[in-house]
Amino acid sequence: MSGGQYAARGIVDASSRGLSVASEGGRRAMELGRKSAADLLSVSQGVLASELAVDLNAMLAKISAGPATIYGKAMDAEYLVTSIGGGSHRMFDGGHTLAGAFEAVRGASAEDTVLQEAFGYIQGLFRDLTTPMGLPLAKWDKGTYDQVSGYLQSHFSIPKSWFYDINSFDAAEVIAAGVGVMAVFFCWNRAESEQFGRLAGGIGLSGALSANPLLLIVTVAALARAFQLARIEGRTGDAVDGLFRGAVMAATSLAAVSAVAALGGPAGLALLVGLIAGLLATKAVSRVSVVDVGKLVAAQARASAKLFGCIGTVDA
Repeated sequence: MSGGQYAARGIVDASSRGLSVASEGGRRAMELGRKSAADLLSVSQGVLASELAVDLNAMLAKISAGPATIYGKAMDAEYLVTSIGGGSHRMFDGGHTLAGAFEAVRGASAEDTVLQEAFGYIQGLFRDLTTPMGLPLAKWDKGTYDQVSGYLQSHFSIPKSWFYDINSFDAAEVIAAGVGVMAVFFCWNRAESEQFGRLAGGIGLSGALSANPLLLIVTVAALARAFQLARIEGRTGDAVDGLFRGAVMAATSLAAVSAVAALGGPAGLALLVGLIAGLLATKAVSRVSVVDVGKLVAAQARASAKLFGCIGTVDA
């Protein structure tokens, strides 16, 4: 083989190795970017479960502010006649569920067009969605609701306000659920059980603290995926560790936002501090394994039990 052929082969081999290294480097960079994006989306759940949700709703409410329309009055028709439920009437009057509002808008006027009805429907729902009471998931019978909420408060100390929140949703909660869906979808075919456990832990804690029913639905999907992957990988402990780390991450983010708000800091600063605190917490607990800690504690307990057993035998 001539020197030129050797040189050509060397160039080809070097190029192949270079492409392979570049490809591997690109794959690792994409994987790191995916994990970082998933962590950021998960941390944002703690932020959206904080007092910033109120500010977000207030900001969105300004977009649709204006005088009452015939469609809004049609959605409130039963309340305007009976005053059922007072400030919580949307849960009971039937005009504020997605289906109930649609029927109310359709019957608001015989002279409007389909486009006017569609705009009135969207505008009416959006206005209610940006208020503190939000929209109900479904219509409740007032007597049944009072019995259930009263029983939960008297027997389990669950506040009636939390029970109302878990049966309703507002604009900030819809956005939080959307972010949660993005995080789950983004990782569905790529993440490991630990990362899905982290998503479920962060989203679940945020959903429970903010009484966001939409976010709790996303949590169920993430949790199911985490343990499905854990069974495939044969490492259930990774999913459990992920749940712990995700919960710590969301709790830290929420606590940081609350601290800034308590000191009177602006919403922008609270948002930034909450995100940074959550990401730092993620790094801090990334090597902490509650499964290993549990095993260590169990081993120490067994050793202590044996020791005390031996001491008791000697004393006897």
